[in-house]
Amino acid sequence: MELINNWTTEDTDAYGKQVLAVQHSLNETELFTDDALAEVLDKHPSHLLDVLALPKDSKYQEYKDQQLTVDFTGASGKTLVAAAKAGDIWINAREVMNTHPAYIEVLDQLHAELAERTGKNMDRQKCRGGILLSSPTAKTPYHVDPTITHLWHIRGQKRAWVYPLTEELIPDEAFESIVLGEIDEDCPYKSEFDQQAQVFDLEGGTMVSWPHRSPHRVENQSYCISMVMEFSTRQSAFTNAGMVANGLLRRQFGMNPNWENASMFEKIAKSASGRVLRKLGAIKSYRRKDMVKFKLDETAQGFIQPVVPYERAF
Repeated sequence: MELINNWTTEDTDAYGKQVLAVQHSLNETELFTDDALAEVLDKHPSHLLDVLALPKDSKYQEYKDQQLTVDFTGASGKTLVAAAKAGDIWINAREVMNTHPAYIEVLDQLHAELAERTGKNMDRQKCRGGILLSSPTAKTPYHVDPTITHLWHIRGQKRAWVYPLTEELIPDEAFESIVLGEIDEDCPYKSEFDQQAQVFDLEGGTMVSWPHRSPHRVENQSYCISMVMEFSTRQSAFTNAGMVANGLLRRQFGMNPNWENASMFEKIAKSASGRVLRKLGAIKSYRRKDMVKFKLDETAQGFIQPVVPYERAF
């Protein structure tokens, strides 16, 4: 069975350059049922599992830390699925598609089909696939991924907004904070940005992709299951390394660099510098600590209970 459906020559031309929506058949496999997901969550390494809360309390709404870590230690896969179905949380099972044999097989097939349809020689080793389980009330805030990202929506209904890549919508300084590790991926957001967005009402069987660094956000209308494919290309790695260099220049020397307006010579020099500085550990001091602020609790409303914050160690 082919997994990518109804791909056109127009899709090939648009891929990587424009926002793209195509159909897929992942929802026809048996890997994304609640029972299958509970089983794989029981086996998945805890350090590759993130349970995140999006509480309604206004004191937690600062954009820099909207997704708050939940301690899920001791919870079974069935409990995690139940929490995602009923609570105010979403679960990111990172690299499931790279870790468990049946899922590896599907990711390999998707990767091969994408390479065939796009005509691009993709580096399979750099591709990561995670599974998202998200509550009916879950909202993924306005954010930017440092990787190339494809959202393969499998079950449920959600609405996605994808925004153009402009300095107004994603300032250089905000993206620098992401590649330096100062923040996760959330960015400053204003409701008027929505006027510039492309909006997709997703049901199971649609994949949406967008150009590197495009801002986006998602709101659920029901319990949802999605798979997120992430990878780097030579161009995305080039840009990210250059933005690391710009971020350090801005923070350490008070400079105001701009990536888009830089000459190609300047971009090449900064990208090379950024790669070296990252290897030397120059960005370690900027990385935020992952602080736990909730504990998964089956007896609590929304399955989460506030705790005195502590650094994640699981």
